Amino acid sequence: MPKKNRIDTLKEQISFIEARITRYQELGNGGIFKRILFGGGKQAKLDFIGLLVGFLLLIYSLIKSLNNWHFIVMMVLSIVVLFYAGIQLNVIRKKNPAIKYQKIVASLIKEEESMNQELGRLLSEAADDKKLKSVKKQAK
Repeated sequence: MPKKNRIDTLKEQISFIEARITRYQELGNGGIFKRILFGGGKQAKLDFIGLLVGFLLLIYSLIKSLNNWHFIVMMVLSIVVLFYAGIQLNVIRKKNPAIKYQKIVASLIKEEESMNQELGRLLSEAADDKKLKSVKKQAK
């Protein structure tokens, strides 16, 4: 039973690695927006939300600008938020080039190959054990 558990666990790990390979291939072959949004983590999502809030505040303050200092302060703050979010997204873009995902995919493929070899070895051992048991039964 332990060999069967090891074989099942190894099969699950291989399928998990295949899913990761597919995900990283999509990120590597996808556009910059997709790499930033899905490869940049929570910070990238928060920066996109920051861009939206900054644009909304800027549009609102431009529409309502009645030479009131409140709206001028809102306009300045929205511009600051836009610049900050834009700089953060640019940094995230530079940290997530397509080459990074190609290296990850190559590494995962090597890991998958070694796991497949191990799985083949375990399956052949299990087959040998079954043959040995059947031979012993026939000998009795």
